[in-house]
Amino acid sequence: TNAESIPVSAVRAFLILLNPFAPHLSSELWEKLNAKFRDVRGDITEQKWPAYDEQLLVEDEVEIVVQINGKVRDRIRLSILATEDEMKAAALANPKIQQLIAGRAIRKIVVVPKKLINIVI
Repeated sequence: TNAESIPVSAVRAFLILLNPFAPHLSSELWEKLNAKFRDVRGDITEQKWPAYDEQLLVEDEVEIVVQINGKVRDRIRLSILATEDEMKAAALANPKIQQLIAGRAIRKIVVVPKKLINIVI
């Protein structure tokens, strides 16, 4: 990516997080950055640890593996709150899966919530 498109605040947060692992490198880069942008004072070791937003850590969707007779055939993304019936419906509505099971009788559908769907034919 173009270095000019990365916000200075993101670079500073990255350097603070990098400091425990590579103190000499992060300190040098911090000094170079602050020579250009003087709005933050002090050494990198004196800076506050970046805060995070717990809301951003919660996943809304999960990737579900769709199998036919135990072989992975596709993956679909569904809401983490999807019920077993919604998972089955989404798997059976998938065009790739429809093509693979066309004209064959489904004996059983095994659902492991938030993980996989196995269609036994």
